[in-house]
Amino acid sequence: MRHSRILRHEAKKDPDDLLRSLIVTAIISMLVILSLTGYGISKVYEHYIIMDAEDDAINISEALYQAEKDLLLVSGPDGKNDLVIEKSNIAPLDAHLRSFLRPFDIVKIKIYSTDQKVIYSTDTNIIGEVDSRNSRLKRALSGFNDSKLERKEEVQDLADEHKFNVDVVETYIPIMDRKTVIGSFEVYVDVTRYRQEIRNVVALSVSIMALVLLSVFGFAFILIKKGTNELKITQEVLEKLSITDSLTGILNQRQILLRAKVEFSKLLRTSESNLPHNSLGFIMIDVDFFKTVNDTYGHLAGDSILQEFADRIAHSLRDYDEVGRFGGEEFLVILPNSDLDQVNIAAKRIWTAIREKPFIVEEAHIYITASLGIACVDKEDHDYTSALKRADDGLYKAKHSGRDRIASV
Repeated sequence: MRHSRILRHEAKKDPDDLLRSLIVTAIISMLVILSLTGYGISKVYEHYIIMDAEDDAINISEALYQAEKDLLLVSGPDGKNDLVIEKSNIAPLDAHLRSFLRPFDIVKIKIYSTDQKVIYSTDTNIIGEVDSRNSRLKRALSGFNDSKLERKEEVQDLADEHKFNVDVVETYIPIMDRKTVIGSFEVYVDVTRYRQEIRNVVALSVSIMALVLLSVFGFAFILIKKGTNELKITQEVLEKLSITDSLTGILNQRQILLRAKVEFSKLLRTSESNLPHNSLGFIMIDVDFFKTVNDTYGHLAGDSILQEFADRIAHSLRDYDEVGRFGGEEFLVILPNSDLDQVNIAAKRIWTAIREKPFIVEEAHIYITASLGIACVDKEDHDYTSALKRADDGLYKAKHSGRDRIASV
């Protein structure tokens, strides 16, 4: 009885654990998908911002170069142009550039010579410095554009105003003269205005994706929930079939003997721990003259009587006692923490419950009696089977002493 309830609880546990695992997996999957979606969209959006800023920087640089050639180029003896800015040209060049760039989102511009030296900057303090470790500059001096989005804590714009927490696209653009690289522009394009736009796009996209995922996972959850409910029912049926007798619904022989083994092991542990010794009782029960009942009333009536017989036994026991069908019309009762006197009292309750009122089968009132053999585990017993054999011998004694009685050996 108690054992059956535990097994039924465990039968319900596994599908619920599976459902919880699937829910946790779904939540983690959603979080990962939404995180990757937000990250991916922000990176794609940033890529297009960088590309647009790079195009703007290239166009502005080309226009500057064409407009300021006279101040930027010096012809050499070989007829080739070099990128050289005379000191006397820096002030007018700076004025022209600031005037030219004022309508655009340019916060800073630098011009490098081929030896990686800053020959002009809107930040005049760095003119003359050599940036020899700048790999991006080297790439530009090799003839390639190079753009990158950076966040600056502070920048000074062309109006000499300080801006804080600014997003800029730094673009290195090679300066070409007759297909030869003679220097590089470095242009800082302010793209801070896109920051909130990126956040809005990411938030909207993630929200839409979250709704889609919730719909998909919600539908999947309904299907899985239905499946786990069916699995629980199937598992309960299979569990019940594996441990119970199909006719009477009580424990089958394998399970009742397993419970006897478990209870005997508990008894041994109690003894080894020097705790007060508790005994373990057994009752073997057999229906008297059951073959006659079958021959007289039929096997269906016999089955009905066995079902009610098992039910009367079960209702005569304590919550922690166990009963199982041991054979055709034989039953075994296990009584933990019971000495022989307590086992005898339990046997009398069962004996009385069986014989006190008739079994009614198709309006026929059939009086049934039972023979019972009782025994308890002794301290000298090394296995529960010794006590079980004594209970069986008691049953044999009861049957050969006239049946309808309780006996022990």
